[in-house]
Amino acid sequence: MGRHADTLRRMQERVSELIERFGHYVDEFDRANLFSGPSLHFHFKTLDLLHRHASPAQAVKDDEFLESMYATLTSWGMHRMGPGNTKLVEFTSLRSSFSQQAHQIGQLESLHIYDIEARNAGEVTQLLWDIISQLRVGIGDTKIVAGSKALHHVLPNLVPPIDRQYTLRFFYNHTTLNQGDKRAFCEIYPQFHRIATTCRSVIEPRLGSGLNTSPTKVVDNAIIGYCLKHLKV
Repeated sequence: MGRHADTLRRMQERVSELIERFGHYVDEFDRANLFSGPSLHFHFKTLDLLHRHASPAQAVKDDEFLESMYATLTSWGMHRMGPGNTKLVEFTSLRSSFSQQAHQIGQLESLHIYDIEARNAGEVTQLLWDIISQLRVGIGDTKIVAGSKALHHVLPNLVPPIDRQYTLRFFYNHTTLNQGDKRAFCEIYPQFHRIATTCRSVIEPRLGSGLNTSPTKVVDNAIIGYCLKHLKV
């Protein structure tokens, strides 16, 4: 068995462990109280602005919504002063890229992660990656982190935020993307779908409490809770 096959096997096993004690790991996240101040304020504000629009495709044409998202991403650690690639693009570039993807976003905006049938998960994964890969959010070549965090605020019921410290560590046991971000997204997203659909009855009662702002965010919170409990972060 090759190294990547071993990685995928461990991924499946870890997801099964998460599903088995899903509520426990969300509780671990809630108790840790990792996020406060601007990271909460702008996240809630951006989602509120999103819900004021008739559709996500309309929201991404609104500067107020995009500016709030821009602030959210900054407060979530996506823009750091000084050297390095942890930086956001200029706002005009982000705005232009979302405008160019408005039609594609509109095609998926009514879809919920619960609604995806297992046999269609690969197709939806590819459609989401097609959008993320075309968005201009961070200055680096890697799209998966900045792109997923931005698109999460546009399609929160469909797209989870992905980061290195928790998401990649949970799925791959490290924070680098040796296999490339497209391959990583295409491996990770179906697992998010599996977790969400399996744990729906546990997720639903938690929505609206604290940072449990959408089904995909609750899954993300459980992953963070698992990492805090079992992995060195």
